[in-house]
Amino acid sequence: MSGIRSTNTKPEILTRKALHRLGYRFRLDSKVGKIKPDIVLASRKVAIFVHGCYWHQHEGCRLAYSDRNYSAQWKKKFQDNIERDKKVVKELTENHWRVAVIWECSTRDANVFDEIINNLHDWIQNYRNQYFESRYKKILV
Repeated sequence: MSGIRSTNTKPEILTRKALHRLGYRFRLDSKVGKIKPDIVLASRKVAIFVHGCYWHQHEGCRLAYSDRNYSAQWKKKFQDNIERDKKVVKELTENHWRVAVIWECSTRDANVFDEIINNLHDWIQNYRNQYFESRYKKILV
């Protein structure tokens, strides 16, 4: 487990490169209050999180497998991550920040990822909703 990165993961780097190509300039290590999003577009008050499907337990995603006999400690860890994610989104939206979540599974297929980035770009530009989430899931088969 110690070999697993928490920053500069492949999905994060792909997302940052795509945003940069679209002309966005952003901060990586910025805090919004006590919260530290993966990507911050401060001028637009947008916080972007790039979540790993396994660690954040992306519901219905094959990458969020839990077929092992996990100990109570690991089950609690996953549940705590889910609850913290909800709390962070709620706190940011209450402070008039817009929040986007890009899931790891949506970065694996280039065509799907391009579509999601275009949807994210439209969402950033249009200020309609306070929350954006990549909806792509590799459903369990």
